Amino acid sequence: MKKLVVLFSLLIFGAVIYYGCAKKDNPIGPTSTSGMLKVQMIDSPADYSEVNIVIDSVQAHISTSDSTTGWVTLNNQPSTYDLLKLVNGANAVIGEDTLQAGYYTQIRLFIGSGSNIVANGQTFSLTTPSGSQSGIKLNVDATVQPGIAYLLTLDFDANRSIVKTGSLLNAKYILKPVIRAVATGTTGIIAGTVSPISASSNVWAITGTDTVSTSTDAAGGFKLQYLSPSTYSVYIAPNDTSYKDTTIANVNVTPSNTNNIGTVILTKK
Repeated sequence: MKKLVVLFSLLIFGAVIYYGCAKKDNPIGPTSTSGMLKVQMIDSPADYSEVNIVIDSVQAHISTSDSTTGWVTLNNQPSTYDLLKLVNGANAVIGEDTLQAGYYTQIRLFIGSGSNIVANGQTFSLTTPSGSQSGIKLNVDATVQPGIAYLLTLDFDANRSIVKTGSLLNAKYILKPVIRAVATGTTGIIAGTVSPISASSNVWAITGTDTVSTSTDAAGGFKLQYLSPSTYSVYIAPNDTSYKDTTIANVNVTPSNTNNIGTVILTKK
């Protein structure tokens, strides 16, 4: 099963001062006590033609306030994102702003009306219980320091997060997000190419505790991102069933590095 996972990751870009314009409901400007928080979204493949998510706004919560106050808006411009286009290195920034330095414990996404999926040539509305009213709250562990930019990455898992209900003729789809959180600064990447390109392969990085998937692009390349440091088995399953599945064992992932395993040549059955 292909994944559409929700992933939050925290990246310190370094001591580079990067400030944006503060929004009206976030009056904190670039000062010696403010930092930058950016939220981007990526995706893994799923068994749909499109997964279109409307995000109305994105907020962050500082730990020094109670659960109803202390929310800072990072973006309040509604936008629609087809998650299935955000693979193999592609991403979409869904919110960023300067904010008070401190410890942030939650991100809240407000999912707007109009979200949908396309399956078997048909478009179905995608609903989120309480998503538009109270928002989807996701726990994070982000200590924002003055003059430092941080990156949080979200990765949806469609086959686990999208639930189909009803009969075949009256199908309904509900979004119930599944989230994996990893600190980007401590993660790495596995990249490579699968030949022949026409085999159009699916690729998994597998350990005893973690599994991340993607698929090859138009040039046969793939990139498995935000992997925790470990030793992985890379499993390749071509959609062209005339070729054999292949496993590359003992692929090491180290922090902030890309392990390019080169070209994997599939063999005929």
